[in-house]
Amino acid sequence: MRVALAVPGLDVDALELALLRAGHRVVWRALDADEVVGHLAEATPDVLLLADHPDVATSTVVGASDLLGVRSMLVTAGSPLSAAARRLGVHEQLVARPGAPIDVAALEAGPLGDAGSAAALDDTEPIGDPPAGADLPRSGDLRDDARLHRARSLSSRAVTSRPQRARSTRSAPRGEAPAALHAEPSSLAPRIIAVWGPAGAPGRTTVAIGLAAELAGRGLPVCLVDADTYGGAIAPSLGLLDESPGFAAACRLAGSGSLTADELDRVAQRAPLGSTLRGTHAELRVLTGIGRPHRWPELSAERVTSVLEQCRAWRPITVVDTGFNLETDEELSSDLLAPRRNAATIAALRAADDVVAVGAADPLGLARLLRTYPDLLDVVLTTRVRVVVNRVRSSVLGLDPAGQVRQTLDRFGGVSDAVLIDDDPQAADAALLTARSVVDAAPRSALRAGIARLADALEVTERPAPVRSRFAGGLAALLPGRSG
Repeated sequence: MRVALAVPGLDVDALELALLRAGHRVVWRALDADEVVGHLAEATPDVLLLADHPDVATSTVVGASDLLGVRSMLVTAGSPLSAAARRLGVHEQLVARPGAPIDVAALEAGPLGDAGSAAALDDTEPIGDPPAGADLPRSGDLRDDARLHRARSLSSRAVTSRPQRARSTRSAPRGEAPAALHAEPSSLAPRIIAVWGPAGAPGRTTVAIGLAAELAGRGLPVCLVDADTYGGAIAPSLGLLDESPGFAAACRLAGSGSLTADELDRVAQRAPLGSTLRGTHAELRVLTGIGRPHRWPELSAERVTSVLEQCRAWRPITVVDTGFNLETDEELSSDLLAPRRNAATIAALRAADDVVAVGAADPLGLARLLRTYPDLLDVVLTTRVRVVVNRVRSSVLGLDPAGQVRQTLDRFGGVSDAVLIDDDPQAADAALLTARSVVDAAPRSALRAGIARLADALEVTERPAPVRSRFAGGLAALLPGRSG
């Protein structure tokens, strides 16, 4: 078997010796994610062994491996997996304890689900079960329509020389039956919906508040989270106090391991809404954001991920207003333990089941959206990305502004199903004036109608939450020209 090694921090020589003694062949070694992707493009192994290390255990590496049909396995020293490794969805592990013989029999046992592979997990921490009601991926997922849409822009050399194998490295956790055999159609699977937009104030906070209020008005328990580390605006927009930011408090509790549903009830604020479609009173539970940007170090990636996972169990629907910045240049810092300002945004996007990308309907806003949209696809771990274009008007686009926006998105971004929201400054001003959502302040407005169309497009009440994909980062990393 052809094996590739990317195990910084572990005894790579001892691991390679154990592989050679078992009759396997080591085709190459790598020390970081870029080197792994480069080697994958030149020599495709059968198995890629990854250490639980931030330099190699990334969604880009795992996604590239899945694209090429390479089986991924995590190599640990017997300690519990990190939160980042658990989010990758790789359920096969190989234990390489220092000073102890390394058993590589798990490589020959096949993908997880066989008895041999299951036995390899006995002494390790479970990675976690899939969301309730979600369909587990099968080998045919490699041919998923959304993934093929992104793969079409691969160069012909990459497509012809590296055919996909009908095998998926993301299998069901040991002891679990496929969800389709025992799914409950009537239950609503928890959903995390992240609302993102590029720089330039395209209206992501207005959309996030409106979407949360629209879903709450349909009788769904909704939590609204402000995870913007640059300029959180949900609290003042809804007339809530932000002296004690609820999201920062939840992050501190998560950091100490004491975050519970009761604690979320305590730190969250209530934003009353109008009546629901069923005639009952509705309200939003809001985790307000940091009012002073210098507090961003409190919102680390692990804390944000932990809070959002707790919100998933606390409320069926969680709407997250994120920041705009997706840059990871700060990762080049030599201090690997230093906090990252954009970590909260990236962690929220990766934890989301649905991502709403908001852009402004003017030449500058569309250019910003189209230039950063491929970067968004690099970050997210879901194939459900919905583009929303806000403030559509003829004053800056001329005749047929909606048609021009759709044509531009389809031609330059490969986006054909965007939700367009007409410009309605009176409704937006009324919402700000009364510190309410546009759903309550202007229920008959064009702005509210556009948000309702977005809620319909997300199909929150009609289908269970999708299984998050690890392909987005890996595919986009290999694409020289991405079409979205």
